[in-house]
Amino acid sequence: EAGLPPGGLWVLVARPGFDERELREQPPVVCAIVDDLFVGVLSRAPSVRQATAGLAGPAAPDKLAPVQRLALAALLTAESTGRAGVTHIADVAWQAALTARTDLAAALLDRHRPAWAGLGPNAEPVAHAVLAWLEADRDVTVAGARLFVHPNTVRNRVRRFTEVTGIDPAGTFGAVNAWWLCRTWLREAT
Repeated sequence: EAGLPPGGLWVLVARPGFDERELREQPPVVCAIVDDLFVGVLSRAPSVRQATAGLAGPAAPDKLAPVQRLALAALLTAESTGRAGVTHIADVAWQAALTARTDLAAALLDRHRPAWAGLGPNAEPVAHAVLAWLEADRDVTVAGARLFVHPNTVRNRVRRFTEVTGIDPAGTFGAVNAWWLCRTWLREAT
């Protein structure tokens, strides 16, 4: 009835106030407010540039409920990591998985609570430096510029993080744990 094709549907989720005009220019589309969120169902991936939104799909019409949950996870992850524009769940899958597991985040936090205390007043700057360094693909120059500090400051803070936590953020799995721990530390600190 909505004019959507029987397969290959995309779901976009955004906060209320999302300007749906760009979506309406890409018919067919069905838009509604569902559980206080803007939800759009489209026949193709949207080319929306103006707002933060989560996207999932394509999927068959009978799979739209799980796809909507994935699009919401993409939105929440985009918001928590500062991504702008439309973010497909596949682009943030591991971050979405980590941010959804509050029980595991709590275990990670509990294990490294002494490290946070050991860092004292430098805990937040160290956590910000580790995050900036990881999110800049381990480039101290880029991370330093983002934090308005010298690259050596970033190096020293990453080294200090490794010393107090025992996590080596230079390795793949250590980087994931370091990113997750620092995000959790900073969220808990605010």
